[in-house]
Amino acid sequence: MGVNHRGEHKRRKTGAQAVISRKKRNNRAGSQPSATKIGARKVVAVRVRGGNKKQRALKLEEGHFRFMSTGNIRKANMIQVVYHPSSNELVRTNTLTKSSVVKISAETFKEDVATVGAEQDAELHEGFEKGHLYAIITSRPGQIGMAQGHVLQGEELKFYSERFNKKKGGARK
Repeated sequence: MGVNHRGEHKRRKTGAQAVISRKKRNNRAGSQPSATKIGARKVVAVRVRGGNKKQRALKLEEGHFRFMSTGNIRKANMIQVVYHPSSNELVRTNTLTKSSVVKISAETFKEDVATVGAEQDAELHEGFEKGHLYAIITSRPGQIGMAQGHVLQGEELKFYSERFNKKKGGARK
């Protein structure tokens, strides 16, 4: 059974069920979600409306992340998904989507972290010493075939660390 976006399941103003007045059309069809996971890179090209192509990422192991205070963009390996605002299921299954907070390796950001003083952002330096940083994905990996985002710093890092440390059983290490 396929996904469709026909909108004919809706009801009338009175609450009565609307009568479906047309057949299913291929131009109203949707597609299954890509559910991009963390793993060895696997990207497939999918034909979409108008003959265009979308790069559907099925698995990704690295992404391009911007360090906001310096503006530098660096490639880093993604370790795991630690928080998602819409669903804990996406965290449990390590699914990469837009707005997922991921743990990334820190060694590529060594010079960038050095520019931010430890007294300015103690939480950032603490994570760097453990060998990881946290980043948020701002692109749509299932649509463009890659993960792009920015490293969490300052108030934003505090906000999200409260969220993903609020798990049962205490703080995540």
